Amino acid sequence: MARPDWLAYVFVAVMVVAAVYSIGRLALAKRLGRRDHVAVDTSHVLMGVAMVGMLVPRWNWIPAGAWELVFGVLALYFVAAGVRFVAQHGLGGTEGGHGHHLSHSLIHAVLSCAMLNMYWLGMPITGSGGIEMAMSGPPTSAGDPGLTLLIIAILLASAVWQLDAISRFAPASQLALLAAGGAPVAGADQRPWLAPRLEVAVHIAMCLTMGYMLVLMV
Repeated sequence: MARPDWLAYVFVAVMVVAAVYSIGRLALAKRLGRRDHVAVDTSHVLMGVAMVGMLVPRWNWIPAGAWELVFGVLALYFVAAGVRFVAQHGLGGTEGGHGHHLSHSLIHAVLSCAMLNMYWLGMPITGSGGIEMAMSGPPTSAGDPGLTLLIIAILLASAVWQLDAISRFAPASQLALLAAGGAPVAGADQRPWLAPRLEVAVHIAMCLTMGYMLVLMV
């Protein structure tokens, strides 16, 4: 499916900002005395860099096979993290102080699988200016459109859900949680989370960019 090149570059700019910001989170969280989701920020950096390379092939300097290994490992990691979360908090539990629950790990597993899906299809997408989306090789199949549409629906649902949830991380909401008896468990890490609303914003950007790329492949 043809795509307008200017829109691709808009998403490229968003991914560059998201990746650089996530690198900053990894570098500054401990120095600022804040807690952070290291695995999530690391995955955001990797996904951002990979999608920039997909959208602008001349900026792609990592072989597709290496990316497939990276996202395969990430998918397995987040599935394992989901299992560990259930063992510690149960299906309906939340991560104290941040409000994350099982879906937090599962959606990042889906994001990693979506990246694998795009690389495995190896389907170049040509824009009006002749720029192609860099995948793993020549197009062999469009894949299963139903599966692709399902992934797109999951990504969009996650983006809408997270957008609606941003208000939970406002300072006033956190104070209300503590007033309602949401005090942290004794012995737990008492440090506040680093900019949770911006972490959510990066996640939303990842979902929308990935959804855009998948739509072009249907």
